[in-house]
Amino acid sequence: MKSTSSKILQFPPEHPDTSEQYLFYLHGLIVEISGIRPKSEEHGYYEYELILERLAEKGLTVISEAREKDTQIQSYAEKISTQAAALMKKGVRAKDITIVGASKGGAIAAYVSNSLRNEQLNFVFLAGLFEKYLVDENLKLYGNVLSIHDSSDKLGITPQKYFQRSEGLGTFQEIILELGKGHGLIYQPYREWLDPMMEWLQR
Repeated sequence: MKSTSSKILQFPPEHPDTSEQYLFYLHGLIVEISGIRPKSEEHGYYEYELILERLAEKGLTVISEAREKDTQIQSYAEKISTQAAALMKKGVRAKDITIVGASKGGAIAAYVSNSLRNEQLNFVFLAGLFEKYLVDENLKLYGNVLSIHDSSDKLGITPQKYFQRSEGLGTFQEIILELGKGHGLIYQPYREWLDPMMEWLQR
């Protein structure tokens, strides 16, 4: 059995094991601004590396990198789309690929979904389906989609509006948690989002 550390990669493998499940984790904005363990006055530490470890412990091969400051959403989405497409070209099944986007990472994931338009890919949005991006009329979701956010989040998170405008969805689900964490939900690998996410992926 592979060690957890060996299952956390910065980039997709050149020769992927097609029996594995691959998960791209796209972090929130604060990591771009303040590094891999940033601290918010409101939410505390963003435990980026711990989140990756917990995901890998679930048996997933995790692909993630700390983005550079001021990363452009659509250009980075093109990068992730290219990487996911390369995995599929090398024999990894679309249903074994998941893109998880937290906050700004969720906005990136939405553009990945719209770019690839593959109804078998999985997308998980952690407080990431922002109402402000609905002004882009060309932005629609494709694939299997799970959205999770906390009811106390102060930002405009509107999954249902995305679902209503997207004809290319497979299965889709919205989970609204009542943890009182607000946008801080994405800062830790809370079991309240991790467990239902894993259950959904194993559906």
